[in-house]
Amino acid sequence: MSAAFYLGLTLTASATLALEILQLRILSVVSWYHLASLVISVALFGLAAGGLYVYARPERFADARAPRELVRHALYGALAVPLAFVDQIVLAPEPALSAAATFAFFRLVLSVSVPFFFSGIVVSLALTRSGVPVARAYAAVLAGASAGCLGVIVLLELLDAAGAIFAIAAIFAVAAACFATWSRDLVPRRSALLATAFLLALAAVEGVTPLGFEPILVKGRVEARSDIAFERWNTLGRVTARAPQTVPAAAALWAASPVTPNTAVEVVSMAIDGEPASTLAKMSGRPASVAYLAYDATATAYVLRRGSVAVIGVGVGKDVMTALAFWNQRVLGVERNPAFIEGLYGPHRDFTGLVFLHYVRLVVDDGRSYMARSRESFDILQLSLSDTWDATGAGAYALSENALYTVEAWRIFLRRLTPTGIFTVSRWYTPENPDETARLLSLASAALLASGVETPSEHLALVTHGRLGTLLVSRAPLRGKDLTDLREHCKKRGFTMVLAPDQEPESPWLKRIRAARSAAELEQIGRDAPLDLTPPTDDRPFFFNLLRLSRVSEVLPRLSGVLLGNLTATLTLFATVLASLALAGLVLVLPGRFAPGRVAPSRDGRLYFALIGAGFMFVEIGFLQRLSSFLGHPVYALSVVPFWLILFAGFGSYFSPRLGLDRGRRLLFYGPALALLLIASSLAFARFLPDLEGATRAVRVLVVVAFLAPAGLLMGLALPSGIARFGAARDAAPWLLAIHGAASVAASTAAIAVSVALGLSATIWVGAAFYALLPLTLRSSPPATPADAPASSD
Repeated sequence: MSAAFYLGLTLTASATLALEILQLRILSVVSWYHLASLVISVALFGLAAGGLYVYARPERFADARAPRELVRHALYGALAVPLAFVDQIVLAPEPALSAAATFAFFRLVLSVSVPFFFSGIVVSLALTRSGVPVARAYAAVLAGASAGCLGVIVLLELLDAAGAIFAIAAIFAVAAACFATWSRDLVPRRSALLATAFLLALAAVEGVTPLGFEPILVKGRVEARSDIAFERWNTLGRVTARAPQTVPAAAALWAASPVTPNTAVEVVSMAIDGEPASTLAKMSGRPASVAYLAYDATATAYVLRRGSVAVIGVGVGKDVMTALAFWNQRVLGVERNPAFIEGLYGPHRDFTGLVFLHYVRLVVDDGRSYMARSRESFDILQLSLSDTWDATGAGAYALSENALYTVEAWRIFLRRLTPTGIFTVSRWYTPENPDETARLLSLASAALLASGVETPSEHLALVTHGRLGTLLVSRAPLRGKDLTDLREHCKKRGFTMVLAPDQEPESPWLKRIRAARSAAELEQIGRDAPLDLTPPTDDRPFFFNLLRLSRVSEVLPRLSGVLLGNLTATLTLFATVLASLALAGLVLVLPGRFAPGRVAPSRDGRLYFALIGAGFMFVEIGFLQRLSSFLGHPVYALSVVPFWLILFAGFGSYFSPRLGLDRGRRLLFYGPALALLLIASSLAFARFLPDLEGATRAVRVLVVVAFLAPAGLLMGLALPSGIARFGAARDAAPWLLAIHGAASVAASTAAIAVSVALGLSATIWVGAAFYALLPLTLRSSPPATPADAPASSD
């Protein structure tokens, strides 16, 4: 019956990881992205609390009761998952400083953490009270966690969020049935199987009916559902489309010219995660019907070039239709979220008619990754208002990271242009404080310099209207007729030319950036400014994070928009770091204070588990962030990096008893050797990944797996070896697991802070440093293993 035990443990871990990723998606809809990024910390907090509870109640979780408690708490998890979901869709916190918002925030933390608390109890019991080999049990946990990374993607392809929630709850119930089979307890097994059938029925019904459990409050507002015509959940977001409506043409544009024709047009309003994305214009396959799109400031580049066009970030298809309105011969659209393409080619195929145009091609892919592999050349490459203000399954610092806005990415885009091609980028613009525009200009200058251009200012022009700016980055210098046509267009449309090769901007920061002739000059300008205007790179891809906390007093009078979002997200991040560090400290010390007579692990043991918990989390987050842009689509990063890293760690755990790291002084060499491997991997990323970005996806995945395999195998050795060395007393082991979880909580937020402040490579290096410190825990010989110690080998 041991197979049933391992299956139950694997399913529990799989459901736990899948739930963690799904919670990111749900909270991105009902709340705000910086709150959604707390899910990882809250989930790990719940897991740590579960281990601590097992340590604090040895009489309840004695050996004889452990099998039934495994079944019971797996069922509690199955019940808690849908209840927590219902609570979250009814009441989510507002980003405000008020008693009600504070209450809602703590209610959210409790709601999210409860299912993970029960999961933590199950894992702790399985590793310390089941009597099975710890190495094998932990390998089952890691194998299940890796499967959960892929499982949640499959669930969201088949079901909506509510259906996926019920399916995950059913997995917890199946795990309970497996534990009951292992313990030969038929009564709990019947209950678990009945719960499984009921939850699977709910998931099936939820997947085939438009009615069901849907978010009530979305971004603090009650969501009207009566006119929602299309809804699609996936790991990248929740896309909704409403019934068609008639609006003035100017209302359908980002930055409408004052001379836009006063005509009525039919549009469909679409949103992602409850925030309006744009309006889908009715074209019915007739480009002439969307001629009004030519009056948008985002369409400026078409005055200078025509022919072959590529659009990065199709969204609702507005830029694709703009290219068609100018009668371009070939139009390619690249969109990373398949829900948008599904909408254009599915429910709205007749509304737009894009599917019927043979010279229009829409592909689902990451724009940067596609262009790195492509060998096509384009007269215009357009990137309009594309960002990732979303907490995707891949996680990361949701308000600022975007691999489309780095020097390395723009070098790829410039290579895809014809000799006279233009890369056009539209972003929000504030005339009195062109902060984001200044960083955009700095990025463009750095990319041109890196591409061999000696005088970037000759290749740049900036056209603005209202709150939008369009930057034109030309492969060839903009001269003569180009400048004449551009100025004539601005005059006719009522737009403003802010800078050009023959025109200096009025803003002193834009003027300094335009005049820069080297990367060093741009870096210096970026450091001199009160905001972070340095060109983003793949190692620091935080284009949207403009705020410097050290100089925040200089910009306080004008905090709004992106800057206010930066401040809110950063304060939330640092508050979470402080809270998680305090939690880790309490878990490290308090149990021994409140239970002085209970068996406690040594100080060395507690330090060891804190180091490996923090080290693993830092490395995992660092790898995930650093490899996301290389793999391209966030779904690929989610399915490749955590999956393979955790899976190889499971192999390491399984084979750890054969290496005997817990014996003698072998652990003395383990930590430094692993640290050197991680540092070498980080250096290799910087050296080899840029050269391989144009390889096929299969080759890039194999490269990533080759990097992850040795690191995962070695990191997987740490926990079972530590249990064998420091958790010899059975009652002490759950406390060690709680310390491991609490350290992971602190590291999950601290790693993000390190990434933002120092770069992604620094995150991996800090993780390596934690492993390098492991010899400090070997100041004494390992304790003798008593007869009742949990098994740790075959």
